[in-house]
Amino acid sequence: MVRLTPVLILALAACGSDPTTTASASATDSQSGSSSGGGSTAETPTTGMSASGSSGDGPTGSGGMTEGGSTTGTTGVTITTTTVGETSSSGDDGTSTTAPVQTDTGPDQTTSTGPDQTSGGTTGTSGGEGSSSSDGGDDTTTAPAETCPCPDLEVALDDGIFVLSQIAEIWKYYPEFNTLENLGPIGCDLPPSTFSMAVDRLGYAWVQYSGGQLRKVDVTNLALCTDPGYVPGQGGIANFGMAFVSNSDADKCDRIFGAQYNGIPEGNMVADFFSIDPVNLAQVKLGKANYGSAEVTGTGDGRAFLFAPAALSKLVEVDKANGATIQAIPLPGVQAGGGWAFAFFGGDFYFFTDAQSDGKSEVTHIDYDDSDNDGMQEITVLKQNVPLKIVGAGVSTCAPTIPM
Repeated sequence: MVRLTPVLILALAACGSDPTTTASASATDSQSGSSSGGGSTAETPTTGMSASGSSGDGPTGSGGMTEGGSTTGTTGVTITTTTVGETSSSGDDGTSTTAPVQTDTGPDQTTSTGPDQTSGGTTGTSGGEGSSSSDGGDDTTTAPAETCPCPDLEVALDDGIFVLSQIAEIWKYYPEFNTLENLGPIGCDLPPSTFSMAVDRLGYAWVQYSGGQLRKVDVTNLALCTDPGYVPGQGGIANFGMAFVSNSDADKCDRIFGAQYNGIPEGNMVADFFSIDPVNLAQVKLGKANYGSAEVTGTGDGRAFLFAPAALSKLVEVDKANGATIQAIPLPGVQAGGGWAFAFFGGDFYFFTDAQSDGKSEVTHIDYDDSDNDGMQEITVLKQNVPLKIVGAGVSTCAPTIPM
């Protein structure tokens, strides 16, 4: 049956901002929700946007961050209410959907080895340098090889956002079609519950469990799960929001950045901000962030962001070098509830939240880059009552940074 779902659209001015104050509140935990099994059924597309959210028994999710200075700004808010129809799928849970067909890269594009051809516990890779050669008087120069190229995988890394349920299933959200596909349960050696997730450039989902353990899962075969060698509890940090972030726009190699979870929604430098060394998987503390229950997402051009749930949730751009706030954008109406995550895709952000703490998630989108050029950063609820608690979201840095 088709259910008319109210959509709340909140418009934030895209440019020009006044200083804001922030409110503090604690995030709410709740029991895990249920999700459908493997396979998916068709769902009518509603709009071309996507989101991500996270939390388990504590916050979980994936996100990103950005480099820069440190000023917090916000603007006036205009509220408009609209109603749209959303078609449920025919499955038991009503939301599992069939993903669009993957499009391959052109024949002249460089690709890297697939996930099953990589080894070790590194969180990033680098390509080799090009070489020049001459033969019998011909002066021929070979172009430098691309560093950390994106592989052409059966499960594409550049067409959607991977999301993690609290009961250790990985789904995929397609922003273009506003649909979810259940990829299936992961085959790790730990019982749920899961806490957060990040997805690397080679096609591995790094899944964090509530006990702090990390496992590395091949997105093309979720039964393939390995222990990469990360030692839990480093630096006194049990759980953390996490995401892969590229080194820069010019250097596409990536690594994990993390924000400590300590349950303090907001304060002055209340949580450790760190990276994980790609070679030995050791924590490298970088500084302090102002949010102790935040998720992280990263971008392919080297920026890092936090989704900070509080009395008034915020989207926070942080300096990747030290975790300092560059800009904080309020997210009125976005309540994290019992689980949250978010991710960056195509110039915008998508939030996955269990606002009612009932094991069901919402998908919310902010037009961060003002792609419609109306001078506002509209916030739109795209989906409600998704029948799983989403606690992690991961987007590879192979994903587009501008609208597709």
